Amino acid sequence: MNKIDLKKVRKVLIVRFGKIGDIVVTSFVFEVLKANFPEMEINLLTFKSNREVLRCNPNVNKVYYSSNPISFLWNILRLNTLHLDMLLDLNDNPSTTSSIIYRLIRCNIKTGYNFSKYSGLLDLHINQLSQVNSHIIERMRNYLLQLGFSINDNLVKPYFYLDTRIFTQIQTELLNVKKEHSIIAINISAGNDIRYWKTESWIELINFINNTNNKVYFVLLSTEEDKSLRDKISTGINNNQVIDARNYSIQYFASYLKMADLIISPDTSAVHIASAFGIPVLALYPNFLWNFVSWQPYNVYYKSIKSKSEKVKDIPVHEVFDAYNKLISLYNIKLK
Repeated sequence: MNKIDLKKVRKVLIVRFGKIGDIVVTSFVFEVLKANFPEMEINLLTFKSNREVLRCNPNVNKVYYSSNPISFLWNILRLNTLHLDMLLDLNDNPSTTSSIIYRLIRCNIKTGYNFSKYSGLLDLHINQLSQVNSHIIERMRNYLLQLGFSINDNLVKPYFYLDTRIFTQIQTELLNVKKEHSIIAINISAGNDIRYWKTESWIELINFINNTNNKVYFVLLSTEEDKSLRDKISTGINNNQVIDARNYSIQYFASYLKMADLIISPDTSAVHIASAFGIPVLALYPNFLWNFVSWQPYNVYYKSIKSKSEKVKDIPVHEVFDAYNKLISLYNIKLK
């Protein structure tokens, strides 16, 4: 097809399914589109589970949340009343869901990655960068460049917009601690069983850090389902410098991360929220190269460790503690 005249594109639909981390890394796309065309109407089709992540984002005009086939089809019907100019499908693995969207959505220009599954369904096929050689953000940046968008590279990073009321509450809660201490956020939960580190490993690591710096406080973060694991870790720590984050919503979770001086996590949702706030990260990964390359921390100081097995639990404590020391030494991270 001929080159797209982006000045004529008024209403856009972005399709991005996936979990919290997928939405956080995609957030720069909204920034770039609005920077190019402030009056552009951005619509987003995603999972209902991402509602709290997007609730405070000012750059998305309307979000259509799907949680089951009925709500998905209802959203398609609603979207077809908008007279959309362009569709951007940022999901970078071929799927039946995307194929259905291409067939059912009425839109002037449909764009997506160049997968054979989508043959004949798209107006413009986007050539994808290699998943084992590129970060997910770089792949989406390349997508926008192929469409002809001008990109200010300062905008290319994750974003997370906080509920100011909730953040102020957490800021007040931690005010006295922050006056004389640093805070390390420990996220123990993960989206998959293979990403969980051993409870006893967390206890050992925290005690190692405590022994080298007793001015550090630790905020333990988890989902509600992992409360018992978090309680076990808390009781195994040698001193009482533990902040127990009892609210489990993603806005509270992100507010605690924002207040941290360093974050340790086996889950990429926390990694990318940390990247959005510019907080140094120590990240743990299973032994999948494409995942290790694609979902690294972005635009922040970090160290990452890839397990020698398919499970994060097999990463030894001494390796994580060594990476922690190298991270704060290499980048001169000041912990009180």
